[in-house]
Amino acid sequence: HHHYIIEALRHNLNVISEKPLTIDEEKCAAIARAAAKSKGQVTVTFNYRYAPAATKIRELVAEGRVGRVVNADLTWYLDTYHGASYFMRWNRYREVSGGLSIHKACHHFDLVKWWIGQRPADVFAFGRRNFYGPNGAHNPLTPEQVGDGRTCLTCNVRPKCKYFMRWYRPELRGSGPISDDTARPAKAYEGYVPRMCVFDPAINIEDTYAAVIRYDGGAYLNYSLNASVPYEGFDLGINGTEGRIEYRELHGGDRRLPFPDPGRGKVLYYPMFGGREEISVINAGGGHGGGDPLLLDELFIGSDPTAPVARQAGLEDGIEAVLTGVAVHRAANEQRIMSVTEMKKRVFGY
Repeated sequence: HHHYIIEALRHNLNVISEKPLTIDEEKCAAIARAAAKSKGQVTVTFNYRYAPAATKIRELVAEGRVGRVVNADLTWYLDTYHGASYFMRWNRYREVSGGLSIHKACHHFDLVKWWIGQRPADVFAFGRRNFYGPNGAHNPLTPEQVGDGRTCLTCNVRPKCKYFMRWYRPELRGSGPISDDTARPAKAYEGYVPRMCVFDPAINIEDTYAAVIRYDGGAYLNYSLNASVPYEGFDLGINGTEGRIEYRELHGGDRRLPFPDPGRGKVLYYPMFGGREEISVINAGGGHGGGDPLLLDELFIGSDPTAPVARQAGLEDGIEAVLTGVAVHRAANEQRIMSVTEMKKRVFGY
């Protein structure tokens, strides 16, 4: 979103931007330079901070319930519907999306930084494309068919494609024949179709990541992202000198979960020398786990003065999340430790 952010700042306007702010270090630096010259302020809408369970986890850490955080584990699962969608759409091209380490995972990196109250310093990672592209595990196409520009609208091997058969055939979508799908209005824009083949060799982003991140307060994060899993959600564990927090969340509801949702939805707290505490949270509903309405209230009405933790994210938060994703991809690509601290110095000039 750097073009719009920079132009708004040039006019001294306040900016509200979706994540990610942009997709690489150079564009982050351009935004930072524009912000330094502007009277405008930048707010980044990391809506997951506002989900009631996410907020409760931040409150527990801020209260000192786990003591000093020493490490965390975050495993994020994208299912065969949502995960595959990134490889059907424009997101499949690194030059315009930055890849999932930025486009998707910047959300996750912001959450962990905010939860533990520490900033990312160094990153090492591995990344690979296991499910999509011509070497994808479930590719039904022959070598002659791969890369011929086919889409779900034009493909003649749809019944052999497990991704299509699981999600996109008409009786599952309930929206009439495939030609009436959302691809039709989008196609008016320069021939773009958001149902491109997930086995296309033009795909140049990874679908699987594993990373270790060191934070400036001494904590470590073990992070993984998989974009082709039978169900969607995440598992979190935060360990500190005084205890542990656990949380699991499943996404997609009855239609996408291939089993009954156990509806756990509780934050679990384990003191170092005591029993388990189950903490329920109040979710009034709304998108992104109940976070969207609360975010909108704060953006357009104002912050809640009684809130125990600050949730609104600013320019540095937005840039830091992007740089962490950049570092993950570069570490995986170059097989060396990448310093987010040094990248920030180059971006902000100090």
